Amino acid sequence: MLPDVIRLKECDPSFVREVMEAGGQGVSACFACGTCVAGCPTVEAMDHPPRRLMRMINLGMREEVLASDTVWLCASCNTCNTRCPRGVEIPNVMAAVKSIAIREGVQPDERVAPVFYQEMVDSMVRYGRLFEPRMMLMVSLRSGQGVEGLMKNAPLGLELFKKGKLPLRPHRIKGTKQLKTILENIRTMEGGK
Repeated sequence: MLPDVIRLKECDPSFVREVMEAGGQGVSACFACGTCVAGCPTVEAMDHPPRRLMRMINLGMREEVLASDTVWLCASCNTCNTRCPRGVEIPNVMAAVKSIAIREGVQPDERVAPVFYQEMVDSMVRYGRLFEPRMMLMVSLRSGQGVEGLMKNAPLGLELFKKGKLPLRPHRIKGTKQLKTILENIRTMEGGK
């Protein structure tokens, strides 16, 4: 929940620049019209609708933004930036904030989403595309869902498998070494591991 009064002296004016440098270019163009909120399929689950989060970033409300579940619940469906009159690519802004949160070890209340995000990135680096069976196994194990989480998703997995949509073996793309090199360069530039 946002405070009734936002004290600018408690805000970090460099935060918007940090988000832009992490890949959230265009965030400062947002004038909070709300078009993004109108089409967002996950807005009901978010603690701050996208337009409010964009405003919070621009105000420099660093701690509140990094603690928000909104960035973890963004489906990256691109409905928002398709409709945005200012061309703000909100999924990129959300990804930039996620990267900052991961780098700083910030853990939101939503436990599964950060693990899912990290496993998705790991799968992309490892295979060049998603390998859903391993990804879901790792998400269940790393998020604390364990066997219960796997069993909960088993009926969906079985249906996907029957339709040929869930491979048993990963299909690697060519050039995964180059992909790993690119990621290592990004981490080096960010000062990460």
